[in-house]
Amino acid sequence: MKLKYKKLVVMISMCTMGIGLVTFSVKSPSGKSTTTVEDSGKDSVTLKAEADIGGADIKSASILPTTTPTPADSLDTQEETEAIQAVPLEKNAYEDINKLIKNYLNAKLSKDIDKFNPLVNDIDYIDLSDIERKTKYIEAYKNVSCYTKTGPEEGSFIVYAYHEVKFTSIDTLAPAMNEFYVKEDENGAPYIYLGEIDSETEQYLDEVRESDEVMELIYDVNDKLQQAVKDDNALGEFYLKLEESAQNVTMNN
Repeated sequence: MKLKYKKLVVMISMCTMGIGLVTFSVKSPSGKSTTTVEDSGKDSVTLKAEADIGGADIKSASILPTTTPTPADSLDTQEETEAIQAVPLEKNAYEDINKLIKNYLNAKLSKDIDKFNPLVNDIDYIDLSDIERKTKYIEAYKNVSCYTKTGPEEGSFIVYAYHEVKFTSIDTLAPAMNEFYVKEDENGAPYIYLGEIDSETEQYLDEVRESDEVMELIYDVNDKLQQAVKDDNALGEFYLKLEESAQNVTMNN
């Protein structure tokens, strides 16, 4: 099966299961690209390029040009893509980033907005009521591993945070993953960047998201979650209820 068709199959299965990769290249009310960690879907994982997710809309992560590229444009794009592909995806390479992501996940369960202050650049982007809704049935985030790629700016990183979700009254952990855009402050301390991004940064993030390494990581998380759901009837029933709930929300919007 060709890779582009494999991507489509994976995205369809993620949409059906309510799983995948939460991304941050969403559109703010002003129409500008922004980074947000949370979304309107359930707290697990969902793949999208720019769409409301969680069993709702899902779009391909491919970049569609607004104009027909010239040969020179195509060459430049190819060179940029090859350069991005050449940057390795590193696992747990930065202890301070791992700590940052773990603290963020724990802050979500704390229901305390002040917990986010040292972790993000702007807590105005944190919707605590939405986080509370999506973490209602979550007891803990466990087995966190951070996969990083160098970001488009100096001192920036794209982080794919694998973790396993412990739901209330369910023994089996549910594999999940979130995407974060992390920057460093003047002292070199990392923080999660929430806010507007320019078109070049957005394109870079899209290119990384479509790289072979990241797609393989998505496939792996997808497979693990599908296996967990298959092996544990309680987890499977729970996900079915989440899907039904998401579909009801979609129909009522």
